[in-house]
Amino acid sequence: MPRPAARILVALENPAKEDALVRLAATLATSPDAELHLAHALTPDETARNGDSARRHGLDHAAQVAAEVGVVASPHLVEGETVTEAILASAGEWGCNMMAMGWYADVDRRTILASTNRALAKSLDIDTLIFKEKSFHPARKILVPTGGGGHSLMGLQIADDLARAWGAELTVTRVARDAECRPENPILQRYCQQVRQDTEIRMRLLNIDAPIEVVLSPDVVRPIVDRASGSDLLVLGASNDWRQEEHLAGSIPDEIAYRAPCSVLMVRSRGPTPSQLSNIFWEHTIRLDLHPKDKWEAIDQMVDILVEEKQVPVSERDRVLAAARDRESESSTAIGRQTAIPHAPIDGLPGIIGALGICPDGVDFNGLDGQRVHFIFLLLTPLQNYRSYVPVLAQIATLMHSDEARSAFRKCQTPSELTAVIKRQEHR
Repeated sequence: MPRPAARILVALENPAKEDALVRLAATLATSPDAELHLAHALTPDETARNGDSARRHGLDHAAQVAAEVGVVASPHLVEGETVTEAILASAGEWGCNMMAMGWYADVDRRTILASTNRALAKSLDIDTLIFKEKSFHPARKILVPTGGGGHSLMGLQIADDLARAWGAELTVTRVARDAECRPENPILQRYCQQVRQDTEIRMRLLNIDAPIEVVLSPDVVRPIVDRASGSDLLVLGASNDWRQEEHLAGSIPDEIAYRAPCSVLMVRSRGPTPSQLSNIFWEHTIRLDLHPKDKWEAIDQMVDILVEEKQVPVSERDRVLAAARDRESESSTAIGRQTAIPHAPIDGLPGIIGALGICPDGVDFNGLDGQRVHFIFLLLTPLQNYRSYVPVLAQIATLMHSDEARSAFRKCQTPSELTAVIKRQEHR
């Protein structure tokens, strides 16, 4: 898969002491057409307090570290009223398509809320790498837990690039989650096989050749942390939830980053195209056998899917539920063809979040056509850009207008089968 030349901005908090971050970024910038920019931001308060001579010396040191990797880096001392403003302007000026930064504090909510990293990752619409160093050297073993989102796909790319550069062993892990974990269950066996096949397809598209381990577990975090004990670097795709906003702490990747014994590189890709349903509805946010008694209980269950999958913080469940119920009270979100799309704008949400539920018995959504609803698509969208859900609604409506698609949905026995149906329809 062709990729643009890397133009990487490394945001350095302390240039003289971030050698591992610089080496990692330089490793990703070794191609002849790549660029590496090392930037330390000075605010007026810092300039008045400390001057800039020590920082310039630190940047020169960081450039020398990059040179040891074989990369000519451009050091920059940039100024702005805030660190975020200075880095944001610099990324635009140099045409950067990736940013790397270190995380040196604990992974807890109070620390995250106060961090400059949060503001930077939230503000820049470019691929972002956040490196949590625990014990770092050019890795011999790299572990990549992968799932169904765009961040995870980019994590595979980055991990493979690093493994090739370092001659490291790359292992890909996919957790097939099931509450009961009964290996003899034929449907569960099919699910595990589909998960493996889906991962193999993704890796072939990326031209990645590495062993794949499918782990059957009721929990996502524990098997990954256990396997990280034998690795030097864990490369994680960031979650699709509120990690970059007020509720960063508590997502599945954050739990893994906190508990993993090795260094962690968290990868967040540039925002996915809203109209791609497969970027919004993926296997962990799909349920195939819901039996709500009415549409209000259906909405409750859909919101709880997102809470269970840590796409919505537990503390925000009631607010999200109230918003979805308020919207449904205005008018039914049933669109015909046995489909309903309850949705709600949420203040502070960084992107669209979705869940998909199949109701075999159907549920009354008080639609104009009087049909019971069997297919429920819940969408949460940013209040600041509430119209972003319109193309998604259109995509769902087009998909569910097809008798073939609805029939295929009903026949699905695993979430992977359903995501495959969505992807097939997208590529027609």
